[in-house]
Amino acid sequence: MTRTLVVLPSVSAVPEGDALFLDRKAVEGLQAYARLWPGPVRCAMRAGQRHDIAFGSLYKPQDLPVEMRVIGPDALAEPGLFDDAAVILAAGDIHTDFTLAGTVSAPLVYIIEYTLATRLRINRLYNGLSVQMAKSGVWTIGMERRRRRAFARSQGLQCNGTPAFNAYRRLTPAPLLYLDTRTSDAKQIGAEALAEKHRQMRTGGPLRIAFSGRLERMKGADHLLPVADALVRAGLDFTLDVYGDGDLRAGMAARIAATGLGNRVTLHGPVPFEEALIPAMTARTDLFLCCHRQSDPSCTYMETLSCGVPIVGYNNAAFRGITRLGEIGPRVPMDSVDGAAAAIISLSNDRARLVALSTNAAALGREHSFEREFERRIDHLRQVAGL
Repeated sequence: MTRTLVVLPSVSAVPEGDALFLDRKAVEGLQAYARLWPGPVRCAMRAGQRHDIAFGSLYKPQDLPVEMRVIGPDALAEPGLFDDAAVILAAGDIHTDFTLAGTVSAPLVYIIEYTLATRLRINRLYNGLSVQMAKSGVWTIGMERRRRRAFARSQGLQCNGTPAFNAYRRLTPAPLLYLDTRTSDAKQIGAEALAEKHRQMRTGGPLRIAFSGRLERMKGADHLLPVADALVRAGLDFTLDVYGDGDLRAGMAARIAATGLGNRVTLHGPVPFEEALIPAMTARTDLFLCCHRQSDPSCTYMETLSCGVPIVGYNNAAFRGITRLGEIGPRVPMDSVDGAAAAIISLSNDRARLVALSTNAAALGREHSFEREFERRIDHLRQVAGL
C-alpha cells in the first residue's frame, strides 16, 4: 500500500547553494506532518524569491524530516512526484494547483483560507476604484470559478477559518474546519501566569493594549493611531504596543512623533514569535486591538487567545466565527474607530469582565493549540486516504 503524503504548500523555496531559504512557519508544519503522518512525507515547493518570504531561514534539505523538491514557479508537477502518493495536499490559493483535480490518481485534498469576498475586498483596499481594480476583479472572479470546479472534483478540503468553511464545505465530500495557530501546548499561558495577569488587570492600572501583525491597511494598522487618539481624548490611561512591520510603519512613526503619542504608543518592529512576542503578550498585555478589515483566518486570533488576552475586533466574518466559539471579546462595527475606542473604555472600566474574557480566551486557545489542530488535520488526511 502506498503511504506517502505529498504536500504542495502555497509558500515558495529559494535555493541558495546546497541549502534552501524557507519560511520558518512552513518548516514547522512540515516537521509536524513528518511526526504525525504514518509514512513518508514529500514536499514540493515552487522556486521563488527571498522577498516573498518574510520570516525565513536557511535549511539543509538533508536536515529536514521530509523529502524536499523544488519545482518551477509555474510547474504543475514533475516526474514521479505523485507515483507513490496515498494522498495529495495542495494549495487552494494557488491557481496552478487547480489542474491537479481530475488528473491525479491519488485522493486530492485542498487547503483554503481566502474566500472570494475577501479577495475582492483586498483588491479594493489596494487598488481603490480604478481600472486596475476592475481588471483584477474580473481575473479574481474567473479564478474563483476554476477554484470551485477544482474543489468539486477533489476528495476533501481543509478550511482554515469559518468563512472558508462556510463558503466551500458543500463542494466536497470531506470538509474540515481548522483554526491556524503557531502556539504549541507548551507555550499556552499557564495557571500561574494567568493568575498574575488577572491580578494586574484588577489593580486598575493603565490598560495595556497590543497589536501584532503586518502594518498594512488590510490589517487595519492605519486605524491603530486614530483609536489611540480617541482614547487620549476620552482620558483613558493606557499604553499601546505595536509589533510588526509593513508599508505603514514609517508614517505611523512620524505621526507618533508629531502628535506626542510616544509616551503611550511604542512601535517595536517585528519580533521573534516564541522568544519575544509570546512572553510580551503573556506577561504585559491586557487587551488586543484587532482592526482587521478582511475576513482571512489570521493565526493572530488563536495565538492571542493562547496568551490569555481578550480581543476587541472589527466585526469581520473570521472574528465572528471565533466569537461564536467562546466569549473572548467584543465585536465592533467595521471601520468604526469610535466603536473600538468605546469598547476598550468599557472593558477598562469593568475589570471583572476583562478578567472573565481573559479566562475564556485562555481556555479557547488551549482547545485549539498547534498540536491539537494539526492532529485533527492529519486524522482527516488519513480518513481521505483510507489509512
